[in-house]
Amino acid sequence: MNQIVSAILGKVDTKSQCKLPQLTQDEKDAAIKTEKLSRALKYRTKPELITLSAEATERILQFAQQRKASYLKTKEYWDKINADTAPILLAAGELKTVFIARASHIARKEFVIDKFNEAILDKLFHYFTASGEAEKLGMNLNKGIMLMGGLGTGKSTIMRAFATNQHTSFRLMPCMHLTYDFVEHGFSIIKDHSKVETIARNQYWQTERGVCYDDLGTEEERKRYGDKVNAMAEILMNRYDQVPHNMTHITTNLNAQDIEKYYGPRVRSRMREMFNILTFDLTAPDRRR
Repeated sequence: MNQIVSAILGKVDTKSQCKLPQLTQDEKDAAIKTEKLSRALKYRTKPELITLSAEATERILQFAQQRKASYLKTKEYWDKINADTAPILLAAGELKTVFIARASHIARKEFVIDKFNEAILDKLFHYFTASGEAEKLGMNLNKGIMLMGGLGTGKSTIMRAFATNQHTSFRLMPCMHLTYDFVEHGFSIIKDHSKVETIARNQYWQTERGVCYDDLGTEEERKRYGDKVNAMAEILMNRYDQVPHNMTHITTNLNAQDIEKYYGPRVRSRMREMFNILTFDLTAPDRRR
């Protein structure tokens, strides 16, 4: 009952007060000065003419203690959140387990590793863990990934499941969406895609991420103020010069001849330098059926 009465009267409970942090003399002076300034503005007078009663001073200092307690609690929380913890590092076999769970969630059905995708996935498990075995499997860690294959072979699902990884995390960008963005926003889109994207530090301690351009070849050349521009060709040429190669990835249904036809020999030539090229067998089934 006494606690309820104290609360109604605005008095601080002795038990609670004991838990409040002590104020330094500078903090006390700052709290009183702030209160005097506030009252001076209210009454249109000078702060030095404001006199505070002992009761008012006590209340002001109690409020200052409460604010300090709140600040310290918040700081403690964020210090814990931001505390340096070891980055997550997975072996290729561990990534395989994570990948199957992610891919199954994305596909909304159990993701099956079989003879049609096993060899490609094995290379990707070692590549995205930056494993020492990657080079033995013909994977260059300084290059990105170009995943080629027919419709429904699971290319997009596979890359989406690898998007967050300890080697080079990336986001997926449908090529068709990108060309529509170009029509709306112009050459700023090409400029934005010609540099490394900065992100908040993730669980792998990465502060930058790359891009996987999904379904290369499904986009069309678009006109911008009368100029017909192949936005994807421009972006790939720019990223070749300005972005580390392992921060650019591609999925496509096109074969090498189609790529040269749509994007020109210069783009195709640079792709050989930029990407580890992985191709699904022509007999790989359409998994959407």
